[in-house]
Amino acid sequence: MKSYSSKSKEIVVEIISVLLILLFVYSALSKLLEFQNFQAQLGQSPLLSAYTGFISYAVLIVEFIIALVLAFPKTRFIGLLSSFVLMLMFTAYIIVILNYSSFVPCSCGGILEKLGWKEHLVFNILFTILAAKACLIVTTNKLKMLLELIIIIIVGSSIIVVLYINSENTMHSENPFIRRFIQGSATKIAETDLKSNSQYFAGVNGSTIYFGNSKAPLHITTFDTVLKLKHQYKIQLEREDFPFSAVQVRVIPPYFYLMDGTVPVIYRGNIAHWKAKLIMYDNNYYFSKAEIIAPDKIVFRAQEVKSLNNILGTFTFTDSLNVHYAPTLLQKQIDGFFDTDGIMHYDSQLQKLVYIYYYRNQFIVADKNGNLNYRGNTIDTTTKAKLKVVFIKETGQRKIASLPSTINQVTAFSNNLLFVNSKLIGRYEPKEMWKEASIVDVYHIGKNTYLSSIYIYDVNKSKVKAMLVSGNNLYAIIGHHLHKYRLSKHLVTTSNSIQEKTKQ
Repeated sequence: MKSYSSKSKEIVVEIISVLLILLFVYSALSKLLEFQNFQAQLGQSPLLSAYTGFISYAVLIVEFIIALVLAFPKTRFIGLLSSFVLMLMFTAYIIVILNYSSFVPCSCGGILEKLGWKEHLVFNILFTILAAKACLIVTTNKLKMLLELIIIIIVGSSIIVVLYINSENTMHSENPFIRRFIQGSATKIAETDLKSNSQYFAGVNGSTIYFGNSKAPLHITTFDTVLKLKHQYKIQLEREDFPFSAVQVRVIPPYFYLMDGTVPVIYRGNIAHWKAKLIMYDNNYYFSKAEIIAPDKIVFRAQEVKSLNNILGTFTFTDSLNVHYAPTLLQKQIDGFFDTDGIMHYDSQLQKLVYIYYYRNQFIVADKNGNLNYRGNTIDTTTKAKLKVVFIKETGQRKIASLPSTINQVTAFSNNLLFVNSKLIGRYEPKEMWKEASIVDVYHIGKNTYLSSIYIYDVNKSKVKAMLVSGNNLYAIIGHHLHKYRLSKHLVTTSNSIQEKTKQ
């Protein structure tokens, strides 16, 4: 007949086993019932993002198996030891999240989701101790069991640390199209009605934002950084007898530039009086896009005369016009024209040119002279443009036969950070959010890494159509509304720290 002490130990083990069974079954069922949400939460984890697909299924299977093993006396010891291992790894995971992660994601698991991370840590430690206690009760060689538990603690914790390091490297450098939405990365703090759908960002200087107007090309409107209307100006041109059709204004104080590559003409003037003088006209240097590099230097995109492929180059205005081409920057995939279409930005502080393709997951980083620094990739998987281009013999024109699959739509570049409004949904993302907001992915140009993603919310079903970044503020034109978002210290300080290292 068993002693009273033996029976009491059996009861303790039975109670611990039942508690663990209830925990694992409830946890697994809650994850299973909201599996897509569970995967989305894992996708935001700084430790498990890169392994979301495998771990989301593995955790469910392991929790059900352990609960089943615990239910039978013959296999209970294996179940208790497995419970200790699993709870230990859950505990180590939370410790890493709280102490070493750059951000803290949402927790997951039914009622446990309502617990804060510190409360969750205490809960996990308690069940880890209970599993260890049960293992020590049922074993005859307690010293050996204790040493095995210590070894499990060391190995299990090491596995979690390795997972964290590898996941971070994978997410930032070899991202498998899993986005991270870090809470508080971008917070809307102001908005105003522009009263027009035709305004676009022309430039920014300190506390002044300049807007051009595609329907009134000579009119400039300025707002301050709290989005209050400041002034309205009208540009006076030295000559107006040109067949303008695609006028764009760029403001880089103290100068402003009015350009139309279809003429082609370029004006320059001072914002003190808004009078523009011609600095380029009466030549055949047609261009489709242009950005200001310096007061006397402009980077442009044009078509090669023979191939009609897009090409990047620079205009330099000294005593005479100097034109320099960079023929190898844009890379042809299909036709050299539509497939190389994209958006161009220049950051005068960093002296870097960035060109982002519309139809493939690639961008180009070059210096002010058109020398390639590197070719980077956005996190989606579209490496080749999905375009069907047809040639019309009668007119000699190229046209797109069907609607293209746009990858990168609206972009902004400032202080080493590249903001890209992507048109593709990533893995484990809630589709409902795509009906409510535009997704903007943030990349660090200095490190060639993906940082995180933010939401820019729609206004009356209108999506973001233009962005501008200045300091720690992001301005977005949505329909005829202007919204101001405050970027988190995490994004701004990351950018500044890398920039300082680069300068050193």
